[in-house]
Amino acid sequence: MEIFYEFEKDMPFLIEDWTPISMVETFHWHTPLEIGYCVSGQGWFYFGDKKYRVQPGDVFVVNNMERHIAQSDPEDPSRYLFIFFDPSIMDQMDKELLLPFIYNPAQFSNQIPAGTRIADELGALFLQFQQEYNERSVGCKSMMRGILLQICSLLLRHYGNNTPRKEMNRVFNSYNKLQPALSLMKEQFREPLELEHIADLLRLSPSRARHLFKETIGEGFKEYLTHLRINEAKRLLITSDLPVLDICLQCGFQSQTPFYRSFRHIVGVSPQQYRDQVTEMSV
Repeated sequence: MEIFYEFEKDMPFLIEDWTPISMVETFHWHTPLEIGYCVSGQGWFYFGDKKYRVQPGDVFVVNNMERHIAQSDPEDPSRYLFIFFDPSIMDQMDKELLLPFIYNPAQFSNQIPAGTRIADELGALFLQFQQEYNERSVGCKSMMRGILLQICSLLLRHYGNNTPRKEMNRVFNSYNKLQPALSLMKEQFREPLELEHIADLLRLSPSRARHLFKETIGEGFKEYLTHLRINEAKRLLITSDLPVLDICLQCGFQSQTPFYRSFRHIVGVSPQQYRDQVTEMSV
């Protein structure tokens, strides 16, 4: 499920104070890039198949492709500050600051643990950014942009020290190559889509297109497409009274059997059980 954020005019960034619920909600993604800082509480943060235990002081890096969601510990709910920003804020001189957000999910650690020097430095910058955003003093836009550049510079140093520049450039090129396919799939996942269609769009052979998916986002074409459809099914189960069969067909599945199999594999329960759980949580 894609989440949309609207920025104010001439301010392509924002900060959000957010406390997730204690149930794992629908995974989502969004066009802006995201950096999160846990202010208090505990919980978990999910990125695809990865799961991180969260404590105050942890920092998380999220790009605009990887599905993710945070969950609070019911006994000690977590509270975050999230900075969202449009990548276009970086001018040509600062383009390398986007490299930490262009990664292979299977090989990338989204978490910078609390207590490390860089996490402490980033946490202090988050609080400065929030103060500027809330007070809106003269020059706040320039101050916030400067703070954001400091944050991204620290992230580049952290991840750049652990990843050879040649590898970062390779992932960057693969990411740019795959973008048209990802955009098409997000728009047309309800329709029949085959790898051959995507390969034609990318002007690659099917085998090379399959490999590009795996090396860039950590999962294959069919797996990515199935996750898009299941995320939409979860959204409809929560927000509508449509019968499960109708939801199955609306999300791009041709029959119930693969839908039920995929839903249970990804979510852990049947569609009806998921709907019942969410309904019970909201009462």
